[in-house]
Amino acid sequence: MFASFLILAAAGAAAAATPANVDEPDPKAMTRSEIRAFNAKLTRDHPYYIRCEKIADTGSLVRKSLSCRTNEQWQAAEDTGNDNARDLMDRMSTKSTNNG
Repeated sequence: MFASFLILAAAGAAAAATPANVDEPDPKAMTRSEIRAFNAKLTRDHPYYIRCEKIADTGSLVRKSLSCRTNEQWQAAEDTGNDNARDLMDRMSTKSTNNG
Protein backbone atom coordinates (compact mmCIF):
# COMPACT_ATOMS: atom_id res chain seq x y z
CA MET A 1 0.00 0.00 0.00
CA PHE A 2 2.73 2.44 0.97
CA ALA A 3 4.80 1.49 -2.10
CA SER A 4 1.89 2.28 -4.43
CA PHE A 5 1.51 5.67 -2.74
CA LEU A 6 5.21 6.41 -3.39
CA ILE A 7 4.87 5.40 -7.04
CA LEU A 8 1.84 7.64 -7.51
CA ALA A 9 3.57 10.52 -5.73
CA ALA A 10 6.66 10.13 -7.93
CA ALA A 11 4.50 10.02 -11.09
CA GLY A 12 2.68 13.17 -9.98
CA ALA A 13 5.97 14.96 -9.31
CA ALA A 14 7.33 13.96 -12.72
CA ALA A 15 4.16 15.20 -14.43
CA ALA A 16 4.41 18.50 -12.57
CA ALA A 17 8.08 18.87 -13.49
CA THR A 18 7.42 18.20 -17.19
CA PRO A 19 4.54 20.38 -18.36
CA ALA A 20 2.79 19.05 -21.45
CA ASN A 21 1.64 22.46 -22.69
CA VAL A 22 5.13 23.92 -23.29
CA ASP A 23 5.57 25.43 -26.75
CA GLU A 24 8.69 24.53 -28.72
CA PRO A 25 11.30 27.25 -28.11
CA ASP A 26 13.71 28.88 -30.55
CA PRO A 27 17.04 28.66 -28.70
CA LYS A 28 18.87 30.80 -31.28
CA ALA A 29 16.61 33.75 -30.48
CA MET A 30 16.94 33.37 -26.69
CA THR A 31 19.50 34.81 -24.29
CA ARG A 32 21.32 32.60 -21.78
CA SER A 33 19.11 33.88 -18.94
CA GLU A 34 15.94 33.15 -20.95
CA ILE A 35 17.23 29.63 -21.63
CA ARG A 36 17.90 29.06 -17.90
CA ALA A 37 14.40 30.31 -17.00
CA PHE A 38 12.82 28.10 -19.68
CA ASN A 39 14.80 25.02 -18.58
CA ALA A 40 13.82 25.56 -14.94
CA LYS A 41 10.31 24.32 -15.84
CA LEU A 42 11.50 21.10 -17.52
CA THR A 43 13.38 17.93 -16.73
CA ARG A 44 16.71 17.31 -18.47
CA ASP A 45 15.24 14.51 -20.60
CA HIS A 46 12.30 16.58 -21.93
CA PRO A 47 12.40 16.99 -25.75
CA TYR A 48 12.28 20.81 -25.44
CA TYR A 49 15.01 21.09 -22.77
CA ILE A 50 17.73 23.32 -24.24
CA ARG A 51 21.37 22.20 -24.13
CA CYS A 52 24.23 24.47 -25.10
CA GLU A 53 27.57 23.08 -26.25
CA LYS A 54 30.83 24.82 -27.06
CA ILE A 55 32.12 23.77 -30.47
CA ALA A 56 35.67 24.53 -31.60
CA ASP A 57 35.85 26.73 -34.69
CA THR A 58 37.63 25.13 -37.63
CA GLY A 59 41.18 26.41 -37.97
CA SER A 60 41.40 27.87 -34.48
CA LEU A 61 42.97 26.37 -31.38
CA VAL A 62 41.24 28.79 -29.02
CA ARG A 63 38.06 30.19 -30.56
CA LYS A 64 34.80 28.36 -29.82
CA SER A 65 31.19 28.90 -30.81
CA LEU A 66 28.23 28.28 -28.54
CA SER A 67 25.47 26.17 -30.09
CA CYS A 68 22.15 25.92 -28.25
CA ARG A 69 19.45 23.46 -29.34
CA THR A 70 16.64 21.48 -27.82
CA ASN A 71 17.16 17.78 -27.05
CA GLU A 72 14.87 17.06 -29.99
CA GLN A 73 17.00 19.19 -32.35
CA TRP A 74 20.26 17.61 -31.10
CA GLN A 75 18.80 14.14 -31.72
CA ALA A 76 17.65 15.08 -35.24
CA ALA A 77 21.12 16.46 -36.07
CA GLU A 78 22.78 13.30 -34.73
CA ASP A 79 20.42 11.07 -36.72
CA THR A 80 21.06 13.06 -39.92
CA GLY A 81 24.83 12.89 -39.43
CA ASN A 82 24.70 9.14 -38.79
CA ASP A 83 22.53 8.57 -41.86
CA ASN A 84 24.90 10.61 -44.04
CA ALA A 85 27.94 8.72 -42.75
CA ARG A 86 26.20 5.38 -43.29
CA ASP A 87 25.23 6.33 -46.85
CA LEU A 88 28.79 7.43 -47.60
CA MET A 89 30.23 4.17 -46.27
CA ASP A 90 27.70 2.14 -48.28
CA ARG A 91 28.59 4.01 -51.49
CA MET A 92 32.32 3.64 -50.88
CA SER A 93 32.11 -0.07 -50.09
CA THR A 94 29.98 -0.67 -53.23
CA LYS A 95 32.53 1.16 -55.42
CA SER A 96 35.51 -0.71 -53.98
CA THR A 97 33.96 -4.16 -54.50
CA ASN A 98 32.57 -3.40 -57.96
CA ASN A 99 35.12 -4.60 -60.56
CA GLY A 100 33.24 -3.32 -63.57
